[in-house]
Amino acid sequence: MKPLILVCTDFSACSELALERAADIAKRDETRVFLIHAYDPKRIKGPGDREPPEGDRQAWDEDSMHQLKEVRRRYFGGLADTDVQYDAIPSTHASIEICKIAKDTKASLIILGSHGRTGMLRRLLGSVAEATVR
Repeated sequence: MKPLILVCTDFSACSELALERAADIAKRDETRVFLIHAYDPKRIKGPGDREPPEGDRQAWDEDSMHQLKEVRRRYFGGLADTDVQYDAIPSTHASIEICKIAKDTKASLIILGSHGRTGMLRRLLGSVAEATVR
C-alpha cells in the first residue's frame, strides 16, 4: 500500500505553500493524500459560544467540501482519484483532531502551513501547527 500524506488546510494564503509542497512530494514519491480542513464550529456565524443554526452549519460544511474539491483539482489533479481523499472536520481543537486522524490513518507525514506569527500574537491566537507538533 502506498504511504499516506495528511495535508491540512484552512484555505488561507499561508496554506498554499504547504499544498504546493505536499503536491510535489505526492507526485515524486507516489503517495496517497488525505486533505482535511478542521474547523471550529463555534466560530462560524454563531453568537457567543453557541453553535450556529443547523442551516448555517450545513452551508459551512458544503462550502468547505467545495473548497477542498477545488484544492484537490488544483494541486493534486495529476493523481488518481483513488489516491486523494478529502474531508471537512468540525473540531474545537484542530491540532488534536489532526493528530487523531494521522494516527487512525497511519499517515507517514503531516503537512500544514503556519501563519508565522510570533510573540504576543502567537500567544493570543495560538498555532495549530505548533500544537500539532507538540
